[in-house]
Amino acid sequence: MKKQDLVCVFKGDAFEAEVVKARLESEGILAMIMNHSMSAIFSTYTATTGPICVMVNQQDEQLAKQILEDK
Repeated sequence: MKKQDLVCVFKGDAFEAEVVKARLESEGILAMIMNHSMSAIFSTYTATTGPICVMVNQQDEQLAKQILEDK
């Protein structure tokens, strides 16, 4: 994934972001967890400040949002 092609489909804490990422990936959507103070977060045990975003490719944005709405 290129950073310029990514869009944020969820903002929340690290635990919620991991759950959302797993949900999207179970539906076949590649997702990445990021925040504005780090380029990428690979562990829920990383101490961070501020909201964390789950990012997906622009082309997957609408489907990802639909999946997340269908909780």
